[in-house]
Amino acid sequence: MNVRSGTVDVPAAPTTSLPAFAWREVSIVAAVAATLFLARIDRYLIGGDELYFLAAGRHPSVSYADQGPLVPLLAALSDHLAPGSTLVLRLPALLFTVLAIVLSAVMAREFGGGRLPQTVAAIAYATTPMAVMQSAMLSTFAVDITLTAVIAWLLIRWVRTREDYLLAAAGFVAAVDFQVKWLIPIIWAVLAFGFMVFGPREMLRRPAWWVGSGLLAGSAMPILWWQHANGWPQLSMGAIVRDEQLATAGLLSVPWTMVQVTGAGGLLLLVGMWAGLRAERFRPYYFLIPMIALGLGAVVLFGLRPYFVAGAFPGLFAAGAVYLADRGFSRRGAIIGGGFGVFTAAICVGLVVVLPLPESKLRQSTDDYSQIHSRSVLFGPSGWDGLVNTVADTYHRIPPQQRRGLVIVTQNYWQAAALDEFARDTDLPAVFSPNRGYGYFGTPPDSATTVLYVGVDDPGTALRTRFAQTTLLTDIDEPLGFPGVNRGVAVWLCEGPTEPWSALWPDALELRLVDGTSRHGR
Repeated sequence: MNVRSGTVDVPAAPTTSLPAFAWREVSIVAAVAATLFLARIDRYLIGGDELYFLAAGRHPSVSYADQGPLVPLLAALSDHLAPGSTLVLRLPALLFTVLAIVLSAVMAREFGGGRLPQTVAAIAYATTPMAVMQSAMLSTFAVDITLTAVIAWLLIRWVRTREDYLLAAAGFVAAVDFQVKWLIPIIWAVLAFGFMVFGPREMLRRPAWWVGSGLLAGSAMPILWWQHANGWPQLSMGAIVRDEQLATAGLLSVPWTMVQVTGAGGLLLLVGMWAGLRAERFRPYYFLIPMIALGLGAVVLFGLRPYFVAGAFPGLFAAGAVYLADRGFSRRGAIIGGGFGVFTAAICVGLVVVLPLPESKLRQSTDDYSQIHSRSVLFGPSGWDGLVNTVADTYHRIPPQQRRGLVIVTQNYWQAAALDEFARDTDLPAVFSPNRGYGYFGTPPDSATTVLYVGVDDPGTALRTRFAQTTLLTDIDEPLGFPGVNRGVAVWLCEGPTEPWSALWPDALELRLVDGTSRHGR
């Protein structure tokens, strides 16, 4: 029986009972992946963004210049429970990754797949480089990917069951996701567009859908109020993220970047896309097509980060696994599929076991922004001790009379967050930075006429003001150091700003990350 929706006949989703959930198989996959990821969870040094989340958690707010409040709250919780523990800090990322693994199997079951496709879907997600990345560090995308997939699953389940509480639940999850990233209102609107075009249109007439939409809209109010009061910095972040991604990997390298994110399992994603368009079983779920197309278009055409489409991975893995199971496996096909699974698992295990490489293996200096990402993946962040110790030593060399009322101002937010985290138990003065979200944490007091400035560019260029006197005190420039941390950085003593900080700070705010690979004022 078909359900008429516009010009498209959309078959109703089957209402028969679903296959049993493969608890044993999926639990084994999830447990093995969790154990593997947990074993290396604190091998990478803490990252610059993680330091920023911790700093943001100490400045609670309903919104930040570049994100919502949820991830900083998670960082603050970890800082309260286990200060200094990267393991506890990163546990939410690991848990959301494991949830995405299980969700892949749950969606395969929702599509009518039995134990084999459920297990294949779980293995497929667990063995992607994306899962390895997602579980490695606390990040906004680690949370956003899984929450987006949960929303898709709730709507897929509603198509089958017509249980309206699922629509309200989807809206609640979207409201939570909006506290992470600003992408979800776009995705929510595109999902509604998908229902309007492909059906079932009756979903848009259900009160529960509008309850869910109201939850999402209500959750946006505090954030929108903060953004309005602070000049809408989030709206500028889209272009900055795009520029950073294009500097990391240009448009021509997007296919290779997608391969790096999906690994060999990307073939199953392609099968899932094909199945979603061709197999009759998936016609009730055509409403997902615009969401997937939007994500792929944003990555391929506009150079946005590959994880923008990763929220569709669990569903696509599930669709691909169910489609292949429907077609049946010959003995030869089973052998090839098993070998392929072993290959993808070997890649995943290899990445987890080998990375990060020891810094003693580093031979090439990091001279370009495109090298920062690969260095971070291969070797991890570094240089925090060198930065913090040098700034502390330099501060203590300043005569006591000059230290009265002195504050520290850094050019980028990584530097400020590192000093905030690692120098909390020292006598260093308050740290400020006009960079990214850190610039909204607070302004140096107008009484601070002496500044210890830490940055890549000279203080006049970076802070867009002049000082009565500036003195270069120390260079931090390890040849193989991390740019902007312990390479290409200098410490200046600046006295007598020509304007009060309250007047010059708004003009000094800079959302672009000054990474140290391009130096203008030295």
